[in-house]
Amino acid sequence: MNVISKYVCVLIGCFCIQSASSQTVDQIKQSPQYYWGEGVGKTTNLADKDALSMLIGSISVNIQSEFTQTTTQQGNQFTDYVNSLVTTYSTATIKNTEIMSWGEEPNVHVFRFVKKAEVGRIFAEREHKIKEFVEEARIAEAKYQIADALRYYYWGLMLLQSLPNAQSITIDVADKNQKLDVFIPRQINELLGNLNFAVSGKQAEEHLTLYTLDMTYKNRAVTNCDYAFFDGRNWSLVTAAKDGHGIAELVGDTSSHKTIRLKIEYAFENEWKIDNEVHDVLNKVDPIIFKKSYVDVSLTKSVTKIAEQANSEREHSRKARNNGTLQENTVEALPAKPLQPVDGTVYLSMLQRIETAIRTKTYESVSDCFTTEGYAMFTQLVHNGNAVIVAKPAYSFTKFEDGVLVRSLPMRFSFSNNRKVFVEDVVFNISPSEGKIRSLSFALSADACKDIMKYDQWGEYSRLAIINFIETYKTAYALKRLDYIESIFSDNALIIVGKMVKNQTGTDNVRLTYLPDKIKMTQYTKQQYIRQLNTVFKSNEYVNLKFTDMSVKKAGVGGEIYGIQLQQDYFSTTYGDKGYLFLMVDLNKTEEPTIHIRTWQPEKDPEFGVYDISNF
Repeated sequence: MNVISKYVCVLIGCFCIQSASSQTVDQIKQSPQYYWGEGVGKTTNLADKDALSMLIGSISVNIQSEFTQTTTQQGNQFTDYVNSLVTTYSTATIKNTEIMSWGEEPNVHVFRFVKKAEVGRIFAEREHKIKEFVEEARIAEAKYQIADALRYYYWGLMLLQSLPNAQSITIDVADKNQKLDVFIPRQINELLGNLNFAVSGKQAEEHLTLYTLDMTYKNRAVTNCDYAFFDGRNWSLVTAAKDGHGIAELVGDTSSHKTIRLKIEYAFENEWKIDNEVHDVLNKVDPIIFKKSYVDVSLTKSVTKIAEQANSEREHSRKARNNGTLQENTVEALPAKPLQPVDGTVYLSMLQRIETAIRTKTYESVSDCFTTEGYAMFTQLVHNGNAVIVAKPAYSFTKFEDGVLVRSLPMRFSFSNNRKVFVEDVVFNISPSEGKIRSLSFALSADACKDIMKYDQWGEYSRLAIINFIETYKTAYALKRLDYIESIFSDNALIIVGKMVKNQTGTDNVRLTYLPDKIKMTQYTKQQYIRQLNTVFKSNEYVNLKFTDMSVKKAGVGGEIYGIQLQQDYFSTTYGDKGYLFLMVDLNKTEEPTIHIRTWQPEKDPEFGVYDISNF
């Protein structure tokens, strides 16, 4: 079944009406097969709230004995604890139990009921989600994505606390059956214990000293790692390191300091909102503390063996990404119809001026180095982002279309109202004819670039075009470049957005939910999508896209047409979610990329998984 046919079937399924239950309220109350609750209120919502509360209480009483092995709380405190855990399922299936209602305001009656076997299915669904988190964590760990691995392990561990049978849940790892309540904490401690940190640079500024940190995991530069540092007075915001680079700032006189105190992030509280179940559970259960998350980094050595290893790894990754074409003078030459060497030295003085302006915060002094649009992007990113250069750049220069891509300047960004500080490598796009920078973008991680460059069956120029497109696309959302985003979607683009649907409403005010959860797919026109995106941009001070995994496939026909599959975390001022993004993009004219298909789904479809180019 092709994707259009499946999409139509899903829409038809969403409107199918199920027959109402024929059982009476008294019959359900007397049956041992059901949990139930009832409420009376002035409005339907108030009555329903009481009925749901009574239903949850009924479930809690009956499963308390299964929780006794997983908590030390006693008496009424224990009852309240179990009840609070059961309420975390109310945003999932329990809230969508069958309902009967009668009467009119101000005397409305609501009766909720659910089969006891259905409650078992609810727990099984959460168990499945926990195991998915563990699998995601293991994949992330293999890619040295330490932040992602710790996040998924910890979230899985906390969700485990909400299951009555937590101590009996196992997973197969390397042909061995592992109990999750033992396996996950061990993995978290192993991740934390194998991290190493070293100071590789120091910048003295007014009232503070900025230290550049190199971070490795098992002697290889981390792809990402989130942490906070103690600045001498207080703990900093969470800071995201990238490709082994991080920063720490100490306030005041640092001459007496011998170490920098770090706390590795594993709970990711600021990201709970991207998953409703995680948000509900982690607000109910007590946190689990991992003491290995605290690390002291020595200030007595400027560049240690660990830092040198990290630098060596980054250089190796950079050479691998460029497929061995890196020249000794750090001028990179990638094939561009055909290979055209670039003399990057002509741009070095301009780049050094920009570095000085960033360090001294004299941004206007380099406005002549940018086109009008380029300077607007520079101001929005560097000025508004309070950017700080965190390491000495090793620039590489690549001829691409009618411009030159300069990779890359590592900087720390701290936008107002964003509760996270992050490190990004900034790529400059220079117009040789004008001798000015016309755009900026956030670089993909070294590993992500390397993953794309390994597709040697495609031309090296094509691979560079894919990297450039993804970087520009990601940055366009961060800069809220609505005009650019509108320009890259074809006028008749297929735009599909999915969401989980658990409610199917029947007749006679009875809601039926003994059906598998579905992903409801909604199709938008380009105009509808852009209008919706405009509302999002206006109502949020920042929008961040984080790609944790990606794969690329080339279409069998049409030339340079690619299907790009991305696992995406979306963060904004008011909203967050996670899911799977697919883009089918035409790069036959790399200077004018065109998106023909965009799909987003919150979870993998049970039938076909995640959309890719084979679905279209």
